[in-house]
Amino acid sequence: MRNAEQKMTTSNIDSRRRNGFSFRIPRSAFLILLLLHFSGCGTATSHGTSTALDHIDLINMTDDMAKKIAANPQVKEAIAANGPMKIVVMPVENQMTGEILPRGPAMTFVSRIRTLLAKKDTGQYVWIMNKDVYRALQSRELEPGTDLGPDPASTNPDYSLNAIFSSLTKEDADRRSSYYLCEYQLTNLKDRRILWTDKYELKKIAVKGYLD
Repeated sequence: MRNAEQKMTTSNIDSRRRNGFSFRIPRSAFLILLLLHFSGCGTATSHGTSTALDHIDLINMTDDMAKKIAANPQVKEAIAANGPMKIVVMPVENQMTGEILPRGPAMTFVSRIRTLLAKKDTGQYVWIMNKDVYRALQSRELEPGTDLGPDPASTNPDYSLNAIFSSLTKEDADRRSSYYLCEYQLTNLKDRRILWTDKYELKKIAVKGYLD
């Protein structure tokens, strides 16, 4: 029975070919199927319609970094020895090739770590706002009772939390791929030593025709 079904299928294909039908898969569709195949192989690669960093990357990245800071032995030792850490949050230093990172997102990719750690705060951290951001918020009409935290001019931070983003982009006639290396650092401002550092790596691929 199976042989008969195979013969019928082959016969139908031959008949359709003789009548001018084609079973060729469009090149773009083939690439999409290929990318979907590799995306299911447990790789660290993200596939979609754009190679730019997005809100999903923001959430995954900052969730990961916040957990690693909180669990780091050196950070715990420094808090135990010197008390709560006074930390100023700095914007991302953009060393990416071609990607534009406005100041808002540049702050968000670091500030969300502050927010995550503050939610679980047990008196371990004192968050000092970046001076420029503090002044900008002061100049706005905020809701009564809005707490901006300590004035950066009156409180000297002991540590800075910052990040450096770099990228490598490749593009050809069919697709564009971008590799991102996002390094986070908690630096002692007194001696300029890095107390904690970690990285988040990501590769994103987009098929031409679906690029933003």
